[in-house]
Amino acid sequence: GYLNDLEETHLRISSGWYDTGDLGTLDEDGYLWHKGRLKRFVKIGGEMISLVMVEEALNAATSEEIECCAIELPDAKRGSRIVAATTQSVDPKDINKRLSGELPNIALPKKYITIPEFPLMGSGKTDFRTLTDMVRDLEEKV
Repeated sequence: GYLNDLEETHLRISSGWYDTGDLGTLDEDGYLWHKGRLKRFVKIGGEMISLVMVEEALNAATSEEIECCAIELPDAKRGSRIVAATTQSVDPKDINKRLSGELPNIALPKKYITIPEFPLMGSGKTDFRTLTDMVRDLEEKV
């Protein structure tokens, strides 16, 4: 549960099971593969899109030294849209052409924003909230 937060604890425990918010699959050998967190999904035009899946495709389409992150931003028509943050400048048309064979059109980033260094949490993982705020602020200036 959550320390001193009974409401959140009750939301996470169902039928004696603790809901971590993680998604996974079992392969044919019975191994569990972690696929991401439910919080890293976005609903666009009625479809659920995994931001982790978009990031995996971005990472495969760019060079190893470029970090990529898929960010959800509001969209007046579809509810949300995906913006890609990258640590180095990339050619959006070239990357989206490569991604079009891997992702549905609705999951392709609508814009690319370069942020040379992604903010990190104390654990060393990307701080998605801060990065989202940075992308939103930069996009508003453009």
